[in-house]
Amino acid sequence: MSYRISFIGAGKVASHLAPALHKAGNKIVQIISRSELSAQMIGERIGCQYSSSILDLDKSVEILFLTVPDHNLIHLINDISDYRGLVIHTSGTFSPLRFACQKYKHGGLYPLQTFTTGRPVEMSKVPVFIEGSDPSITQKIRELAGGFTSYVYELNFEDRRWLHLAAVWANNFSNHMLEEAYKILNFKELDPNLLAPLIRETMEKALAIGPSKAQTGPAVRQDELTLKKHMDMLKDFPGHQALYKLVSDSIRFPEPITKREE
Repeated sequence: MSYRISFIGAGKVASHLAPALHKAGNKIVQIISRSELSAQMIGERIGCQYSSSILDLDKSVEILFLTVPDHNLIHLINDISDYRGLVIHTSGTFSPLRFACQKYKHGGLYPLQTFTTGRPVEMSKVPVFIEGSDPSITQKIRELAGGFTSYVYELNFEDRRWLHLAAVWANNFSNHMLEEAYKILNFKELDPNLLAPLIRETMEKALAIGPSKAQTGPAVRQDELTLKKHMDMLKDFPGHQALYKLVSDSIRFPEPITKREE
């Protein structure tokens, strides 16, 4: 079944999700964003209307995606209070309770992937986690997501926000560590691409055998001499020195995350 769909928000998520839904046979009617250029880029790509004003919203569409940051969602759900279709957000941490005072049906479709404008993502392999305001809405969102990916999972808000937290660790934090590694090599005028084979094997090995078994290096070996040498090398960079110690101590003395006894 195909739907008439509009988007409020034209960022990275919308730039991938709107074309995927369009390719699945849905009619994308509008892209609305405070950045008209961003809306135009997506709109022209899939051949739909675009605007920089929420006043232009076509309220006759069946589904309205809100692909904006959480702090904007809070205000946006009130701005569209007279809409009567299905509202879907794409946040990993936005509580459905915030929709409680609204008359429209609502749900969430959280794609667990990192998106970059202009960089293709194979959407058919992206896992999405869904939740609806009632079972019929959940099923509708499941069918919608199933049009572009085979990996659709129902997940409540509590579990979804913990999944999002883990994703920040796996993606944002690991990417930041790579950025810091590149800074070190750039500081010594060494080519960051020297790390490429190591980075690939690190990720592939962690996925194959699990990160705990894949861990190597001076911290897990309790190699105090190497750890001290590294700390000395960073003596003129106190922020990096503190980060090195914090992460090394976390590897050496891992703290489990377990449920507390009631």
